[in-house]
Amino acid sequence: MESAELTTEQVLKRDIPWETYMTTKLISGTGLQLLRRYDNRAESVRAQLLDDDGPAYVQVFVSILRDIFKEETVEYVLALIDEMLTANPKRTRLFHDKSLANEDTYEPFLS
Repeated sequence: MESAELTTEQVLKRDIPWETYMTTKLISGTGLQLLRRYDNRAESVRAQLLDDDGPAYVQVFVSILRDIFKEETVEYVLALIDEMLTANPKRTRLFHDKSLANEDTYEPFLS
């Protein structure tokens, strides 16, 4: 492994300024609340949050990838998604939820 490569664990140790993104209207107040509930929590807590309201979390993650271009933040959200899907590959269904019908959930991954 090259020294320039970061592991998911290293990326998730970053402190992301979610409040700043809300202040600049890059994420909504609801998005901020969801991120605060989810971020830096144990896998068991995250699993319950995803079971309860998974599509809302996917929507927040996708909107961040679509609207925020800071490399550290993009890597962080991609690491959250990677961790989410690695823990339970069936969570891919969350990206197809009918509540996300008006969202192109794959577009941010293509850029």
